[in-house]
Amino acid sequence: MVRIEIIGHLGSDAEIKDFQSNQVINFNVAVSETFTNKTTNEKTTNTIWFSVQKWGNNTSLAQYLLKGTQVFIAGKVANRAWIDKDGNAQISNGINAFEIQLLG
Repeated sequence: MVRIEIIGHLGSDAEIKDFQSNQVINFNVAVSETFTNKTTNEKTTNTIWFSVQKWGNNTSLAQYLLKGTQVFIAGKVANRAWIDKDGNAQISNGINAFEIQLLG
């Protein structure tokens, strides 16, 4: 298993989907890093978005997963690749979370 840990902010409120005997929470997390160019002293921010899923009975947790909330996520890498309607290859950075902690 490839484990990943991130700290970031939710881009929108979490959504709960119910299945026969299970639930899944879906949400997106933005992780940003700022770099300084040593030559020009100019700062650049790079943001990577992750699509996160958390399976199980998560109704009580989902109410706290609101847009802008800072979270720690630990989970398994679950990237997804597809071809869009224009024929371009697309990749989604995904995580199947097994641990979510609210921060801040």
